[in-house]
Amino acid sequence: MFKFDLLENEKVVNIYRQTEAVLFKPVLIIFVLIYFPWYFLIKYELVSDYARLVIFWTLLVLAYAAHSYLVWLLNAYIVTNKRLIQVFHKSVFNKKVTETPLERILNISYQVKGFWPALFGFGAVEVQAAGLLEPLRLKNISQPEKVKDFLWKACSQDKKTLNTNLEIKHQSFAKK
Repeated sequence: MFKFDLLENEKVVNIYRQTEAVLFKPVLIIFVLIYFPWYFLIKYELVSDYARLVIFWTLLVLAYAAHSYLVWLLNAYIVTNKRLIQVFHKSVFNKKVTETPLERILNISYQVKGFWPALFGFGAVEVQAAGLLEPLRLKNISQPEKVKDFLWKACSQDKKTLNTNLEIKHQSFAKK
């Protein structure tokens, strides 16, 4: 799940994940689902009557917690010296990988929309690339303006390298 094959002479430059703030909602849900049943059973002294059921319920909620965290951990945006790769997991067993070469990137923009994203400094980075039907959207990224600038620098370095390699190949071809 964490393994990703790289191309020849390709190196991982940076890995981005969604901000930890997106885990707030699952943590709140988990707290409510565990706290309230235990609270009422203890308050009305019913723990002994429903012990197996409450323990099963707690284990089920903890499984949901592990799943939520694992899906958050597996979702990644990988920048290499040659490609931008989006690994998106809807669930542990439902994975979608989208990638584009850096030289095909046409436009990069970012958006911080809403009160909480503005307060905590996260947003979305949108990458438009030639050959993709819809733009790559890096959602809930911390400091999206810095990510956008980093991606532009990576693109410009890749294009310079590509142009240099093409010039060298062109010169060697012209000599023959």
